[in-house]
Amino acid sequence: MSISNALNSAASGLRATSKLASTISNNVSNALTPGYASRATELSSVTAGGLGSGVRVAGTTRAEHPYLTAERRVAEAAAEASSVRADAHARLVGAMGEAGAAGSLSASATAFETALIAASATPQSPALLGTAVEAARALATSLTSTAAVAAQVRSEAETAIAAQVETLNATLHRIEDLNGKIVSLSLQGVDTLSLQDQRATLIDQISTIVPLKTVNRGDGAVALYAQGGGVLLDGAVWEVGFTAAPNGVTSEMTLENGALSGLTQRQGTLTVDLDVGTGRGRLDGGSLGALFEVRDSLVPGVTAELDLYAADLIARFEELAPASALDAGGEGLFVDAAGTGATAGLAGRIGLNAAVDPAAGGAAWRLRDGLGAADPGAEGDGSTLQALADAMTAKRDPAGFASQTARNDSATMASEISSYFTGRSARADDDLAFQTARADALGEEELNVTGVDSDGQLQLLTAVERAYAANAKVLSTIDELMRVLLEI
Repeated sequence: MSISNALNSAASGLRATSKLASTISNNVSNALTPGYASRATELSSVTAGGLGSGVRVAGTTRAEHPYLTAERRVAEAAAEASSVRADAHARLVGAMGEAGAAGSLSASATAFETALIAASATPQSPALLGTAVEAARALATSLTSTAAVAAQVRSEAETAIAAQVETLNATLHRIEDLNGKIVSLSLQGVDTLSLQDQRATLIDQISTIVPLKTVNRGDGAVALYAQGGGVLLDGAVWEVGFTAAPNGVTSEMTLENGALSGLTQRQGTLTVDLDVGTGRGRLDGGSLGALFEVRDSLVPGVTAELDLYAADLIARFEELAPASALDAGGEGLFVDAAGTGATAGLAGRIGLNAAVDPAAGGAAWRLRDGLGAADPGAEGDGSTLQALADAMTAKRDPAGFASQTARNDSATMASEISSYFTGRSARADDDLAFQTARADALGEEELNVTGVDSDGQLQLLTAVERAYAANAKVLSTIDELMRVLLEI
């Protein structure tokens, strides 16, 4: 090997080891930086005239594992969707109460039934009559308060949908901007790895909203597609549209009647409606689809059961009670406070008949003597109270209920409703635990491949130090040799 060849080889070795050391130090310093992918500097040999002439830096790359990343993103989206559903179930069950729990719907129904039986046994007791009236009020309040929480959950889902759509569109535009910068700088030969880290982090942020698939384009840009097949970014952003209800969501508002907005998407010159929240939509699978599910099916499924129960409760004290137990208008102990007559939303409107409500100018003794009575009757006559108790304990067909199929008394109906949705809440919690564990496992596996192994990097740094010292020694030897030659 000639002296010039040796000099070139040693100098190129120093440059290569300097680059390797720089890459290693960058990796170690960013080992805990979120979104940072480990770098690897690749080297290749240089030949001249068939002889080795040193080493050159071929480039620096980010550690990637497209399959694990894609699977992890889908799993995180599923976990986020499960979290949305589990939270909604938990809040609804918390408002309704588990079967038998103090203050629950079923406990209120049982307490009212017990109060009627006690009052019928001692009809002359004002205290027991008052207790029965307050138990009836508590039962109605249990329904209205649960309906209010359900309306709040739907309204919050509506607000969250609007926020996530805004975040999705804004982030897609940021990714589009990074695509342009990466393409431009790559053509200039500028390192774009940090920009690629930023882009990957942004994709992670919105992949929980809509599970995403990435497609690498040859120029360094990426296209984004929803797991269900919808296009979100490919050369340009395909924005998603949504119009939130301005004053919250009420029980009668649905997607079907046009009172609530669905998702739209601008596809070229067309704006199309997107199916979402059904599990089959192109943008389903993440938190956005789950929020639509909460708004359009999960909460309405709960309120439909409560509405049917409220309707049954009103009907029991109209259809099964004697005429003496009705007021002048033919209404019983429980009434539709708004007087609409519609079953939808009835759980939020049910109330106590004013005739027995002291707070509305009524009197508890009318529970014993009849809602239409002008004056108190015989204090020892408990027949009407017994008839009301019988109406409460009568077994009726649960027409339309999803929570039960057998004929039941009112308290058992309430218990069945609570048990049904408590079971669904438990299954939602189980699914959340599974999806979270799966996402965590995939994230850990991906990190093992793409993250920084500090121990490995320090071991590599030791080898680089030895290579640097060897190349420096070659240069030192060449310098000494050249000095000797010049002194001859």
